[in-house]
Amino acid sequence: MKKYIKNSVAYIFTAAVVFAMSLFVCNIDVSAKNVSKTLYIGQRYHIKAGIKNVVSYKSYDKSIAYVDNNGVVTGKKAGSVKIKVSGKNGKKAFVDIKVCNTKKDKRPSLPVVFDEVKKTSVSLKEKAENDYVYTANVTNRSKTANIKKIVYTYKIKTKGIATGAAVHVKTVNLTFKNVKAGRKSKNASCKAGYTGKYKDIQLQKIELYSGSALYIYNAEKNKYTLKWGTKDKKAPVFSGWINKKSVYKSQIYKTCYSDWKKSYDFKDHIKAEDDRDGKVKIKVDTSKINWKRDGVYKVRYTAVDKAGNKAHAWAKIQVYVPSTAESIADEVLSSIVRSSWSDTKKARAIYSYVRKTCRYVDNGTHSDWRKVAVAGIRYGSGDCYTYYSVARLLLTRAGIMNFTITRYPAYTGGHHWWNLVYVKGGWYHFDTTPRTAGGVFCLLTDKQLKEYSAGRRTFSFKESLYPKRATKVISKTPHRK
Repeated sequence: MKKYIKNSVAYIFTAAVVFAMSLFVCNIDVSAKNVSKTLYIGQRYHIKAGIKNVVSYKSYDKSIAYVDNNGVVTGKKAGSVKIKVSGKNGKKAFVDIKVCNTKKDKRPSLPVVFDEVKKTSVSLKEKAENDYVYTANVTNRSKTANIKKIVYTYKIKTKGIATGAAVHVKTVNLTFKNVKAGRKSKNASCKAGYTGKYKDIQLQKIELYSGSALYIYNAEKNKYTLKWGTKDKKAPVFSGWINKKSVYKSQIYKTCYSDWKKSYDFKDHIKAEDDRDGKVKIKVDTSKINWKRDGVYKVRYTAVDKAGNKAHAWAKIQVYVPSTAESIADEVLSSIVRSSWSDTKKARAIYSYVRKTCRYVDNGTHSDWRKVAVAGIRYGSGDCYTYYSVARLLLTRAGIMNFTITRYPAYTGGHHWWNLVYVKGGWYHFDTTPRTAGGVFCLLTDKQLKEYSAGRRTFSFKESLYPKRATKVISKTPHRK
């Protein structure tokens, strides 16, 4: 004889599952008018309203966070949204929800969440003697997103027909595919054991595939897990001073001395990020560098994401073998800076040293900046090229990135050199050459130099030849006497 269990009983079972899924989520006490809370994509929170007799909950953007009739909020994608809690007599409270990715990796957005899926038309029927079938369909209550697939996994009890046959426990799946937004699925069925009792059909997990996400509910542990539901085919992406961007208009960003090869950070200002894994570790290959010879060499970089996708990049590095110039620079630096200082503080100390120890003499030697720097330190004199060269040697040996900058347009007897220095995440002007009109030109912006020049060609230069300069003022603006 076939047995039929009414849908009303099935609804009680479904409601019990939904209730269990809403337990053990974190509470938000809305006793004030506005409360703020941050959660990750896929994370669930229960709004415990400070208003009695709650009538409804409303999300002002269901694509960012969805709230069900019990006040359980689920983060769906990065962004901010307001949740309204309404009570009787017009009382209201608000929860400001911020949804974000974790610090470790990026998470896929959730077009559809469990609370937007309703299981309906549930029934248990006896297909044959002691052979029951569980049948249901689901409704996708999302108005905008489709469900690729949703799988309910159950644990059931079964045994053979023979008298005294052993009882076994096995898992079965109830699967629904391609459920359109706002639509109902086709019926699906699975084995339901031999007793015809709902208590013997125990939910183990639900797997919801939507968009690029796989959202899993482990019923036994009452735990939610968010994964990528599609294969990762994209490699990490490099950024920073990498490939052609490691050189700006013939000037190379990074300089390394051969005695730094074990301590130098070749990854500085270079990173690799994956659209799923976030920041990815970088491997560096310096095998092409001849550490016994000055030159410009290519360093190779490799980044591999968790799926095994590889990305490759390169950067040009200026390498110097330390000579007399570096020995002299090290001696000077040991007396004016400390290794624990910031680059900004070191740069200011170097500026002060050059200004105090050099006097201006027009010597006309404008080649081989390292030799000129040695002469400038030894004899304490020279023209603007000497001041620039001494500053460049000390800055470079101190590990501070700097570029050569020249006056443009140049004119007979009007050439000028100074340094462009990278500190505090930006490029600043650094001119140690003294002027009869006075002024300190240590870490200045373009605007500050233009104010000092006041229409003159004092600090005119071709801006396109250099990286974008910082605009934040970190030094006093110099003024003419």
